[in-house]
Amino acid sequence: MKLFEIFGIKIKINYTLIPIWIISIYYQYFFELIIVMMIIMIHELAHSFASAYYGIEVLEIELFPFGGVARTESFFEVDPFKEIIISIVGPSSNYIMLLLAIIIQSYIKLQIDLIYFFIFTNLTIGLFNMLPILPLDGGRILRAYINSKVGFKKATMIMIKISKILSLLLFFTSIHLGIRREEYFFLCGIAIYLFIKANKEKEVIGYTFIYHVVMKKKQLLDKGFMEVKHLTALESIHINKVFHEFSSNKYHFITVINPKGKVLGNLSESEILDANIKYNNKLTLGELIEVLEK
Repeated sequence: MKLFEIFGIKIKINYTLIPIWIISIYYQYFFELIIVMMIIMIHELAHSFASAYYGIEVLEIELFPFGGVARTESFFEVDPFKEIIISIVGPSSNYIMLLLAIIIQSYIKLQIDLIYFFIFTNLTIGLFNMLPILPLDGGRILRAYINSKVGFKKATMIMIKISKILSLLLFFTSIHLGIRREEYFFLCGIAIYLFIKANKEKEVIGYTFIYHVVMKKKQLLDKGFMEVKHLTALESIHINKVFHEFSSNKYHFITVINPKGKVLGNLSESEILDANIKYNNKLTLGELIEVLEK
């Protein structure tokens, strides 16, 4: 449901928030809920402005019971450095709001509960989002860093495992805390939500990886240069296996050798990509060299 539009970005709420609004009015914490939603909206707007800076248009922001999401024109992620910057500005906005609230509180010299709630909520959301769990900001930052070392696909698979383990840890911790104080049981719902969202990363990993590799050629042509990564592989290795070793921010050259270590030839990333499409992943590296030499 659309609420309003700001800087060309539609602000929407998920319908699951409506019963929570009604409950908040009944239990007299409606203003606290409005503050939480405002903080989440500013958090997502910070992501949106950073995305816009890098030329990625944000279409809308939707608020959910467990947070918010900014939807962009492109379904796919950006390169590691940009993803780190875009991810980190969200929690940074929470810390900025927290500091401003502390400064204001120190000047007005009044004990206002809503200001303390505002400070505590920003601290909580900022710290929580830095947890290394996908799709939280901390998970995206860590995934982007690992991506720069081992490639997007491997980085995402590593982060899915880490996210599931930490989500389960959060789930059992919330049960342990909930036995003592019932209000901690709500963390069980958040843990389940994070576990499901982390698992869904598998559904898009293949499409995102291919997009990264295909768009890399355009990035190389636009910039005129790109960092290189060299790989050495046996002639018996299938081109598809090498293809999935590619990183999203480096251009690759592959030296092909036989079992005795003799160099049979060199292949570029573009040749591997073209062969994947043309020969449907059926060739080995040795066979590809033979085809290209004809």
